[in-house]
Amino acid sequence: MAVRARRGVFRLSRAAVTVAVIAIVVIAFLLPYLWILSSSFKDQSTIFSDVSPLSWKTFWPTEGSLANYFSTIETKNVGRAMLNSVIIAVLQVIFTLVLGSLAAFGLTRIKFRGSGLLFGLILVTFLVPMEALVVPLYAWMGDLHLRNSLVAVFLPWIASPFALFMLRQAFEEIPTELDEAAYIDGAGPFRVFWSVILPSVRSTVVGCGLVVFLFSWNSFLWPLVVNSSSAQQVIQVAVAQSAAPGQLPNWGETFAGAMIATLPLILIFLFAQRHIVQGLASSGLK
Repeated sequence: MAVRARRGVFRLSRAAVTVAVIAIVVIAFLLPYLWILSSSFKDQSTIFSDVSPLSWKTFWPTEGSLANYFSTIETKNVGRAMLNSVIIAVLQVIFTLVLGSLAAFGLTRIKFRGSGLLFGLILVTFLVPMEALVVPLYAWMGDLHLRNSLVAVFLPWIASPFALFMLRQAFEEIPTELDEAAYIDGAGPFRVFWSVILPSVRSTVVGCGLVVFLFSWNSFLWPLVVNSSSAQQVIQVAVAQSAAPGQLPNWGETFAGAMIATLPLILIFLFAQRHIVQGLASSGLK
């Protein structure tokens, strides 16, 4: 009985520690976001006065208003920037999934010497920092006469090593016997790819598309460099450009813009988190 009691106490203690750790992590992630949300309803002076000393007023607007949101929408062309971001993200997802799935099919179903080495070299390119690619990509976009266009924002990133890795791992888990049965029935390679392979990895494809969408939506440096036209700005750049040179930004408007830019991502994650988790799990990123 004493042993069982000690085991029960140990289990309860371990559960309590686990809950405490999870609570600390959740609070650490939520508090900054809660502060941004609260500050988006405050004016400039109130934001600074509520920060020090730290109190409940820091995370809750006592006299909140929607003035920052109305001002942001009117002065920063948020509607156009949101539309640009949606177009860029959707096109990047489509082209990335097409190229990635075809490449994954070729690497897993077409046997040729050096396929493993080729896949390894492709993954190495994922380690190259994006900042090192900005200058050559900018020159390339100039040679193609694509600067200040929406195409220039997503075109360099549609060949994604990350997407190829996710899809290849999922394709490898599908038994080749399914392919052989389809070939016996008279199907060609494209029919096998479209009717046998893709339906079997639907969760991974959806999860991969959602991750690519998140990466595209949050991109900032490359859209800032390649697009100088205000009509082609994405939402992240539009939010950041909130002050004239030498002036202090209006943080209330900046936070309001950040909340507007974050809202689509929150909705996507709430409604599609199951596909994201399943896609990552089935690709070996457990």
